[in-house]
Amino acid sequence: MVPSNQTTVGLAHVNSDFKDVDVAIVKATNHVECPPKERHIRKILGYTSAERPRADVQYCLHALARRLAKTRNWTINVNAKVLPR
Repeated sequence: MVPSNQTTVGLAHVNSDFKDVDVAIVKATNHVECPPKERHIRKILGYTSAERPRADVQYCLHALARRLAKTRNWTINVNAKVLPR
């Protein structure tokens, strides 16, 4: 894993009430030029399902949008845009 991703994962573990989804978002939208792992996609999609509380869905979508807005790396952008499909 790229050092900046390791730092982001570490911060997600410490600073978030939604640790598991934050880590899944970072790992699914990493700097590696390959598709995200299925387990990370499932965790993110699980948080955006209709069965979850509205606040959880909103947090997950906001976290994805924040990750996409903060980066200039093309692999993170592509991986973030592939997730909803």
